[in-house]
Formats: sequence, C-alpha cells, structure tokens
Amino acid sequence: MATTVTNLKLTQVQGVTAITENGSTQAAGTIDISSKLKKSTETISGDQVVNISSLYWSLGNGVTATVTRNSVVLHTLHMSGKLEFYGFSENRHNTHDIVVGITDSGGTGTGTVIVQTAKISGYGSYQHQGADGALG
Repeated sequence: MATTVTNLKLTQVQGVTAITENGSTQAAGTIDISSKLKKSTETISGDQVVNISSLYWSLGNGVTATVTRNSVVLHTLHMSGKLEFYGFSENRHNTHDIVVGITDSGGTGTGTVIVQTAKISGYGSYQHQGADGALG
C-alpha cells in the first residue's frame, strides 16, 4: 500500500482529504484540484482556485511531512498538531495541486495529514449559495 489519498468530505465549497503513509514505500500524495476535489455533479469551468483552510497531522517518531504547491514548500510538519486559519486561508499558489510528502530518513515513516480546503472557484455555476439560499 504506501501512500493513499482519500476524500473524507466533499461538498460544493469544501474538501477534506486525508493523505496516509504506511511506511512501506514512501511517495508523495497529490490532491489533484481538477479531479480529486470535483464532485460528479460539478462541471469544471476555467481555472480551479482552492485555498487551504486547515491542516491536521499525526506523524510517527522522526517523520516529517511537507505541504507543497507549485514546487514551493508552504508548510513543514512534525509530530502531531493542527493549523487552522480563522478569518483567512492559505492562498499561495492556489491554482496548483496540493502535494503532501510524508518521509523520514529511514524510509519507514508512517503518518497522516488531513488537508481541509476551500473551493473558491472553477467548479461550475452552482458552486456558491447566496444569502437568499439560491445557488449560483
């Protein structure tokens, strides 16, 4: 098994995705914003814009996780913890896929990183709901 990428929640405006590494064959897990965060009822339109709204992680002893977009490391994570953005979100390189690498020097590290995302635009005309409850 190695690295798995699993959606825990997927709505018109939010995605929650877990990247898990079991330590057998370490590889980066990619959240492809044009496919992994697209619901079957959504139509891709233009560029997808996705911000990171929270990160949660639990990593084995000596394990490091990196969150990267557009080949730029945005966050380096150790041990366990959470990073929640209140009133703002991580919007650097937000038109690029999210890549999570979970590694250690011995190649046997295990851990999970959960990425909560805010789908800003690019997923069709029914993505956001107005104050009156109407979609569009």
